[in-house]
Amino acid sequence: MLNRTVAAAALLLAFPLAAPGASLDLNPGLWETTTTRTNPMTGSPVTETTTECMKEKSFDPREMMKDAEGCELVDENLSGDTLTFAMACSMEGGAKGDIKGRFQTDGQTGNGEMVINMAMGQMNLSMDMNWTAKRLGDC
Repeated sequence: MLNRTVAAAALLLAFPLAAPGASLDLNPGLWETTTTRTNPMTGSPVTETTTECMKEKSFDPREMMKDAEGCELVDENLSGDTLTFAMACSMEGGAKGDIKGRFQTDGQTGNGEMVINMAMGQMNLSMDMNWTAKRLGDC
């Protein structure tokens, strides 16, 4: 589940999907996203840059975890060009997690952050993610 959550979070700006609820308008095209996340085991930063052709016109946080069983959106707020949200997850074996995030875009650039906290028995893991994105042009 942690890997699925990390993968979904890292690709949010690259693979937004529309659905009912609060959604943030995005500008389709070729986007470059640089993501920095903390390694939950070492605390060391890991930075990756990806380039993706984005065809969707909006992002809804419900879509981020639609395939992740046991996760639900518990809070969302759209204010201008900024979307904030919180999710809660309960996984097999009693593990629990919460995710809080913020996304902002002006159509040509974007940025955001997410904090993922997981509790698995006596072990607690935390991962911070930050990203910046810019639209490079049409696909």
